[in-house]
Amino acid sequence: MRNVFLLETTTEVLSEDSYVLSYPHLLNYFAGKEVIEPGDVVRGAHMVYGWMPTILELYPEPGENDLPTAAGILTKAKDGATLAATELDALASLVNNSLVGASKLLHFVAPSKYAIWDSKVYSFVHEKRPHNYRVNNVAAYIEYLELLRHLATEVEFPPFHASVQAKLGYQVSPMRSLELVMFLNAPVYGG
Repeated sequence: MRNVFLLETTTEVLSEDSYVLSYPHLLNYFAGKEVIEPGDVVRGAHMVYGWMPTILELYPEPGENDLPTAAGILTKAKDGATLAATELDALASLVNNSLVGASKLLHFVAPSKYAIWDSKVYSFVHEKRPHNYRVNNVAAYIEYLELLRHLATEVEFPPFHASVQAKLGYQVSPMRSLELVMFLNAPVYGG
């Protein structure tokens, strides 16, 4: 993996980009909620899918992967818990059968604990083509979260984080600053 700290110095962040402009507003939706309700799951999933080229489908399974269960998982994440792989998988199963969508929803609920995960970030971290079976892998997502937690403890991190926030024009979690630089510097693989 390329050095994210060195890349940041030459990474351009377009503060007027819709993706950058909308981020704090989406984050703010969940910031004031102590408990996530089933309706918040639906609204939040639709918000994060507004960032994606995919249409949202919800796949609730009554009594198993339903909206109240997802709301409980998100509330647990918001309270600072580390979710089990089974909980991450359950959330992904509900939200388009997509770990990418689930990670975005988790990030907006608990931005200091969960990072956004998508094909571009996968490509940056693993330097491989982001096939669906690779990206939609809970174990790979958990390893990525551990990597980000480690990077946030490095001596280079504080100035990196400050610079990313200055470029954005607003405060972001350590997870978001690392993920954003990875996203913006992801390799492009041809067809």
